[in-house]
Amino acid sequence: MKKALFTAIVAGIFLYAGEYITLDNGKVILLKPDGTWQEVKVVKKGADTIAIKPDGTWERVEAKKIEAANKLETAVDKKYKDDPLVKTLIGRWRGDGIYYQFDYDNAILRKKEGHTTRTITGKWIVEKVDEKSRRVVVNIGEGARLGFVTFGGDIRKLRIVDENTIVDETEKIDGKVYTLHRVR
Repeated sequence: MKKALFTAIVAGIFLYAGEYITLDNGKVILLKPDGTWQEVKVVKKGADTIAIKPDGTWERVEAKKIEAANKLETAVDKKYKDDPLVKTLIGRWRGDGIYYQFDYDNAILRKKEGHTTRTITGKWIVEKVDEKSRRVVVNIGEGARLGFVTFGGDIRKLRIVDENTIVDETEKIDGKVYTLHRVR
């Protein structure tokens, strides 16, 4: 009886086991059956590969079952790389408690929130450009990307007024619109 119960529990655990994926930044995530994900730490113990979850539980995993996500350079990113509106963003911008610095590879976002300042640093990717309304949507500090799913980062909606002025409309629904000017 005990052996049958133990076998049923072990079988249930393996049925519940999700899919492990190594992202392009080296982090391993567990995709759960309910559509959520969590970061796990993968370690080798002797011949076994063990995935340790944030809550302290662990699971034995076959090393070959940990898939590597393809490092993607998105078609969107390639498409807008040389766009004049995107090139306008390169440089430093400041205004209304918010600061941006766009380089060709990395970006910095500093935003005052109450008595603290939130800083996001990392690579930035152009998600969309609307020439007619002069809007550019960028993702700053993205941790990793798996297809169209992004992990981490902050998506910002920017409207280019002229060469020296941009408007951050990301929080427009909350009534917050930030006007920024180029810092020379």
